[in-house]
Amino acid sequence: MRSDDAPERWRRGRGVPVPDVNVSFAQNGEDIVLWRALGKIENGVYLDVGANDPTDDSVTRKFYDAGWSGIAVEPNPTYAAEFREQRPRDTVFEAVASDSTDETMELHLIEGTGLSTLIDDISADHQESGFVVRNIEVPVISLNHAIEQAGLADRDLHFLSIDTEGAEAQVLASIDFTRFRPWVLVIEATAPMSTRQVHGSWDSIVDGAGYEFCFFDGLSRYYVAAERSAELKPDLEYPAGILDAYVNVRQLRVQEELAETKAELADTAERLWHASERLAEVAADLEARTRELAESRAHEAELGQLVADLQGTVSWRITKPLRGVRSLRNGGS
Repeated sequence: MRSDDAPERWRRGRGVPVPDVNVSFAQNGEDIVLWRALGKIENGVYLDVGANDPTDDSVTRKFYDAGWSGIAVEPNPTYAAEFREQRPRDTVFEAVASDSTDETMELHLIEGTGLSTLIDDISADHQESGFVVRNIEVPVISLNHAIEQAGLADRDLHFLSIDTEGAEAQVLASIDFTRFRPWVLVIEATAPMSTRQVHGSWDSIVDGAGYEFCFFDGLSRYYVAAERSAELKPDLEYPAGILDAYVNVRQLRVQEELAETKAELADTAERLWHASERLAEVAADLEARTRELAESRAHEAELGQLVADLQGTVSWRITKPLRGVRSLRNGGS
């Protein structure tokens, strides 16, 4: 099932489903380009190396929501734990992918970012820019071993995404391309936080493995296996654009929050309207009671005046002794 046919599979903490739109989670529309070429495939398989967050800036989230699954190689303990929680169909390796024979390697960890790296010089640059770097030892796994452990050795591997902040060559050297043939490769090809292209350090590996270059989107380079070129390359030669009719998930969240705010404002306005109605009823009731009280006081004053007028009459004064005698008699009885 296509991800844009199953929008309610996606949740982002607040339990709000994605509307029926073509959603991109990736930072530069990579998932839209891949979806254009591979979206027709059901239950596909991806390899996500340097996976980072399971949703934000994820190249594979869109495909996971469409029923795909695969491998996530992510050394950051926080992101790896979030992957296990949010994407249970994926096989998560809390490690770095490398051809190194060492059991562990030092990761320069920058929490809350996608900037963690194995490369000392890159880490030093980040520290100079004000980032807090913490060094941790993490396990090493080759992509060959990861594919085997995940039980995917006999499956079609539809795409491999690599975003490892300068360690791309190590990742590529860890997979036997004569044995495992991802149909499409998407590899970050610029130095971290810059537009300087660095694919020269690993492009020969890809070319030698029988992959054809498709295009560069300003951040990543796309390649297609030569045996899949005729089928897939036409859809992989240009970036995500207006004709893909997609929306970035961050924009979607803003729209959702705006819609929620509008709904809250409408609810508040309705409650205020009902309150004003009730206030008008109370005011009308108060006015009626005030009028009744004024009428009562006026009547009381009128009676008082009548009594005063009566007491001022001649007959009242003449009969005063008789009233006194009657009062004594009544008191004495």
